Amino acid sequence: MDIQKIIRYLITGGVFAVILVTPFYISRALFFPYITGKGFIFRIAVEIIFALWIILAILDKNYRPKLSPVLWAAGAVVFVLTLSTIFGADHYRSFWSNYERMEGLISHFHLLAYFLVLAGVFKTSVDWRRFFYAVSVSGAAMALYGYLQAFGLTAISLQSGIRADGTFGNASYMAVFMILNAFIATHLFFSEERRWLKIIFGLLAVLEVPVVFLTATRGAILGLMGGAVLLAVLFSFLAKDRRIRSASISIVASVFVLVAVFIFAQNTDFVAQNYVFQRFRNLDFSERTVQSRFIIWGMSIEGLKERPVLGWGMENYNQVFNKYYKPELWQQEQWFDRSHNIIFDWLTHGGILGLLAYLSLYGSAIYVLWRGYVRSKLFENLAVAAVFTSLLGAYFIHNFFVFDNLVSYILFFSVLAFVHFLYAQTGKSTALTSAGESRALASLAITPAKLLGSAFVVLALVVSLYFLNVKPLLANTRLLQALKDANSQGQNVDLILSDFEKVFSYRTFGTGEAREQLISYVNAIARSGVDPSLKDKAFKLSLSEFENQVKESPNDARGHIFLSAVYNHLGRNEEALSSAMRALKLSPKKQSIMFLVADYLLVLGDAQGAYEAVKTAYELDRSNGAAAVNFAAVAMTVGRQNEAEKVLLEHFGQLAVPDQQIINAYARVGRYDLVRDSWLELIKDEPLKAQHHVNLAATYLELGERQKSIEELERAIELNPAFKGQGGDFLINEIKAGRNPLSR
Repeated sequence: MDIQKIIRYLITGGVFAVILVTPFYISRALFFPYITGKGFIFRIAVEIIFALWIILAILDKNYRPKLSPVLWAAGAVVFVLTLSTIFGADHYRSFWSNYERMEGLISHFHLLAYFLVLAGVFKTSVDWRRFFYAVSVSGAAMALYGYLQAFGLTAISLQSGIRADGTFGNASYMAVFMILNAFIATHLFFSEERRWLKIIFGLLAVLEVPVVFLTATRGAILGLMGGAVLLAVLFSFLAKDRRIRSASISIVASVFVLVAVFIFAQNTDFVAQNYVFQRFRNLDFSERTVQSRFIIWGMSIEGLKERPVLGWGMENYNQVFNKYYKPELWQQEQWFDRSHNIIFDWLTHGGILGLLAYLSLYGSAIYVLWRGYVRSKLFENLAVAAVFTSLLGAYFIHNFFVFDNLVSYILFFSVLAFVHFLYAQTGKSTALTSAGESRALASLAITPAKLLGSAFVVLALVVSLYFLNVKPLLANTRLLQALKDANSQGQNVDLILSDFEKVFSYRTFGTGEAREQLISYVNAIARSGVDPSLKDKAFKLSLSEFENQVKESPNDARGHIFLSAVYNHLGRNEEALSSAMRALKLSPKKQSIMFLVADYLLVLGDAQGAYEAVKTAYELDRSNGAAAVNFAAVAMTVGRQNEAEKVLLEHFGQLAVPDQQIINAYARVGRYDLVRDSWLELIKDEPLKAQHHVNLAATYLELGERQKSIEELERAIELNPAFKGQGGDFLINEIKAGRNPLSR
């Protein structure tokens, strides 16, 4: 068989592997199994087929893609992202990303390579029909998986709860995958000539739509409805067939009727008991999630003002989030790395140029699609233009409320490559016909220069596979092993530290994640009975790694916070304060950092400084319960009892607050009556915790109520019988004898 034909078959097989394997791949041997496995499978497959395609293009120029507006747009995206990485806030993070996202500039290089392979090799309508068949097989299998989850026959990941998430571990990722597949099945329905296949793809599109609803992803459902309405509107205006126009008008009317019915029925039991409808019923501008979206988008605009042209670089939204953090977000996650809006994400990633480059993908694709229809006015061209325009519309609406992921990017760039093919078809075709392919390939001579170029490509492939994939894969598996060892053999400190040191030795983009997991382990053994010398060894490794972390990413507040915690454990309080102050400088309105600064100031004896820190935090947002507690506790410490009580009354409506920090503050100033009342409130919330009753017993003893102290100790023994022989009886006897064994 001809060498070029073999290479072409290998490339085609690799492309089909990307489509059929990547969405379903979950590796339990990797950290972030739903994300990293898919990411590495995609990268490895693309590097191999890209190398094969380059060899093919060296041997035969017919496999080099023709220029098109879509190709220019795809190249512009990578070009702008490269510039934003070079001139951005954190070059390393922008290029490599992390295990949780597996995106970064490196992934966009791979997506462009994937696009070029499709554009260079799939040059006939038969190629693309087979490709979309493979996509539909993948979509059908995922839809089946979603139904199995909905009926409780297959487990849903913990983070998705009852929302179907397929093999993605994230319901929104599943939702957008099904949207894209539903539109691709619709395309096959219109383009397929064989009736039995037309029926199959029509049914498949219909069956995939409910899976989107099973994910209960509001942005995706809105995107699906918007895309469906757009498709129907286009057909109703442009289709010549009266039946198609009538069906399209019926679809538009049905969508509006369904929305109206939902609005009128939103307070019924049926809606209240359906988790999909619940999420829409609870959707309004006052909802906390919606409010936080608006706040985060506003922060993104502030970041854009600082870096308007090329943005901050990919994966650097965390710096924007920290620098322009709004105190109202105290109830939300404290470390956002996405704005949850494709417009603001791209403005952050690449500035105005980045957003324009990204939007040019849509603009160029829509231009090419409708260019074909305008030139011919044929229904098949209308169907292609309408379906894929609607697909792009649905995809964009979905991304307006969340963010993209690898598998949806794969399908998006697959569609873009197909649109590129449509453009190439309208010009001078470079495709090889099946009849003349063998003769054309046989006539092409393989020269020494071509062989040398091919050898260089193979060498480059080996290097890329090792440095871009093998090393980070080894680091990832070692990190997971470290976590498993920490869980099963946590007392074997030398083993765990050896695991982590191995991860660090690979020097990959997984190092940052490994450092954070290390400090979690170190914090755990700090409270255990591990030998102090081993604890010291663990803290020293953590110190070394986080000192490196802040050198590598000096403008990331998160690293400075972790470093301050390590300094604190080592008793280096001034350095702990310095690191916390650096974090506060990078995120000047984040209350949690202010609390940390206040704690260190108290340890160093600067009570007034601590008071000023917590007062500032409280005044930033008086609805923040943690800020109220911290302010009141420190105010009591500096002798401002009246001020503390005023804050507690304003926020909690009473002075007895079920919070350990407030209880300790009351104890420090001798207000044991309020210590007692606070313990009683805490016991109402957590009545089965024996230690609470022991603490209340100690408080009663301080108040001279010895009998009540004994009663609380007896209650603690009832809840925890082991406490009887562990000191419970001894304490009771001591109190009966007139002594104070629980006195502070």
